[in-house]
Amino acid sequence: MRIQSIELYSNSQQVVHFDVNQPDTRNLYVLKSIAGLDADMITPLFYGQGAETNTKFYDLVLQPREIVMRIGLNPDYSLGLRAGDLRTDLLRAIGSNRSGKVQLRLLDDEVAVGVISGFVIKFESTVSNKEPEVMITMRCDDPLIKSLYVSNQIVTDLDETNPVIIDPISTAPHGFYFTLTFSGSVNPFIIRDETTPDWKFQIDYPFISGDELHFSSELGSKYIYRIRSGITLHLLDALQQGSVWPILFPGENQFNVAGTSFTWNNVYWHDTHWGV
Repeated sequence: MRIQSIELYSNSQQVVHFDVNQPDTRNLYVLKSIAGLDADMITPLFYGQGAETNTKFYDLVLQPREIVMRIGLNPDYSLGLRAGDLRTDLLRAIGSNRSGKVQLRLLDDEVAVGVISGFVIKFESTVSNKEPEVMITMRCDDPLIKSLYVSNQIVTDLDETNPVIIDPISTAPHGFYFTLTFSGSVNPFIIRDETTPDWKFQIDYPFISGDELHFSSELGSKYIYRIRSGITLHLLDALQQGSVWPILFPGENQFNVAGTSFTWNNVYWHDTHWGV
């Protein structure tokens, strides 16, 4: 991932823009260093086992990360600004946020190629006016760097029985979302990996024509629910015990679907990276 600039956001408002490669010393805030954007220790986490081969399946996960930014304060003394004013403005902007979270946007050619959010857990500053600076530490409970906007699969080209979903950008496995509409009665609804058929994701529920199925395997936001005549019914209790949630890996992902009386409405995900 190539990064030319970084922006700090709070409450959906840009607080600071940093040039990474050629910092402009005329800026009020200059990024002197940043640590914690690399992929730290990746840990295999067991989440399921194959029904036929007993193959163990593991998620490759990161621990919550801390990002530390060392920011130089560059007040324009001709305008009567002082380093303390810049510190106060920065603190005020970060604190004016009901959720408590701030966001870093990583940009290449002014386009956000990745975002990560977290809480500011430290705000340290020097008392010296010779080289005034602050140190901000963010704790990111979700350590993955994701795209600001979603990527969509073109569903008109998506097969019902053996859909192939291609993610050409991500460098880490991740969850995804889909919705579909049934055109007939289906029970059960099953998704398998075409290349690893001994895991499956099975919903034991009598779907009928016109039902909408909404699905997410996104970390921290997993759900399955049905909409029928405007009424929503959550289906986690209809999930067969031992089911493995399907996820996307970088590149080509081949699935097999049983219960194919349906049409795809949309399939989408956030491009995901372990680090820069």
